[in-house]
Amino acid sequence: MKRHVVGRYRGFVIEAHMEPRTARLSDGIALTYRVTWSLRRRTRKQHVTGDFADPVTYESESVALTCIDREARALIDAMLANRA
Repeated sequence: MKRHVVGRYRGFVIEAHMEPRTARLSDGIALTYRVTWSLRRRTRKQHVTGDFADPVTYESESVALTCIDREARALIDAMLANRA
């Protein structure tokens, strides 16, 4: 399983963990990626704010990272809006 730091946003670090999978298609076999991701505070390296499993499988690592970045930023914005 590959681990990627997707980005940093508003005091959080977004990390994705990708697991390659093979999928059978009508015209052959394709490589897809299953992703879980986590948020942690920048100041607390060991403290994980949340772990999330994405129900979608992605056709490439770059698409997965882009989608996870968007989802994580939206979640962070919602969490911070609820604190205000």
